[in-house]
Amino acid sequence: PPAFCFILFLGGIFMNIDFSVSESHSVHIPDTVDLSDHLPKTIHQHSGWKYSCEKTEDGYFLKPTFRDMPYRNSFVPEISVGISPGGEHHYLTLKGRPVKFVRGFMNIWFAGLLLLEVFMLVLAICLKLDRLFPVFIPVGMCIFGYLLCKIATKVIFRSVVKAILKGFP
Repeated sequence: PPAFCFILFLGGIFMNIDFSVSESHSVHIPDTVDLSDHLPKTIHQHSGWKYSCEKTEDGYFLKPTFRDMPYRNSFVPEISVGISPGGEHHYLTLKGRPVKFVRGFMNIWFAGLLLLEVFMLVLAICLKLDRLFPVFIPVGMCIFGYLLCKIATKVIFRSVVKAILKGFP
C-alpha cells in the first residue's frame, strides 16, 4: 500500500505539471508601431529565433517557426503577450510555455515512466530484491525530464524577452 500511494502521488504531480514562465515589463510603445510585425522582427534580430505573430483578444500570440533556423530547438516556447495601457508606458505581460508537441511528449514521457515505476515495484516485490536501486531509475528519469524541460524553456524564454525589450527603447 505505501508504494501504491507513492505512485498515485507521483501521478497526481505529473498530470498538473506546468512548464510555463511569465514576466511583466513596462515599455514605451509608440502609436505608429504595428506590434504584429514589430515583435517577430525584433525577436529575430536580437535572438535569432523566428516567430509568427497573430493578434488575439488580450494582445498577441507568438508561435515559433522552425523553418530557416540554423538548428531546431524543441524548447523554443510559444509566448502570449498581454498589453495593458498605463498612461505613457504600456505593461507587457509575457507568458511562455513549451510548444504543443513538447507538452504532449512530456505527458507521454511521465505516463510511461509511471508505468515503468509500477512494473519495477511489482518486480521488486515479487522477486524480493535485496537492492532497490532499479526501482528509483524511473524517478531519476522523471526528475531529469522535468528539469530539462523547465530549465530549457525558461532560458530560451528569457532570451526572447530580452530581445523584445531591446526593441522598445
